[in-house]
Amino acid sequence: MLFKKLLFSLFIIMLTSSCCFGREIVIKDKLFITTMNDIYTNLEEVYKDDIITFEGNLQRGEFDDPEFEGKEFPFVYRLGPGCCYNDSYAGMYIDYDGEIPPDNTWVRVSGHAVYFEHNGFTDLFLKADSIKVMDKPGMLTVKD
Repeated sequence: MLFKKLLFSLFIIMLTSSCCFGREIVIKDKLFITTMNDIYTNLEEVYKDDIITFEGNLQRGEFDDPEFEGKEFPFVYRLGPGCCYNDSYAGMYIDYDGEIPPDNTWVRVSGHAVYFEHNGFTDLFLKADSIKVMDKPGMLTVKD
């Protein structure tokens, strides 16, 4: 009987460990910046097949890159601590085929993270499957 229980436990462990790809990673207020940094640093090794979901403020911006002069990219972000407490940004640029909400809208985005390399820079993009406008904004400034 003990052997059957051990065998069943081993089967469950193998089943759950083989399902680690394709997870949904939901980034909340706590450890928002830490998780964004980890995704940026370890995208190919850890997160490339995962669905990333997070909330933040949407704002369009331009790259400091002559190749994309005049082109705006949507960016969903949170503010973080710095020398003046809120002078750092953590988030991702958004690549989405649907309608992009207006700037300064609090949204929840979900999709797969990818690297975008241009002019010697590497930026993190979310190939979004969905963008949902939230009824009320969340915590814009996070500490970790």
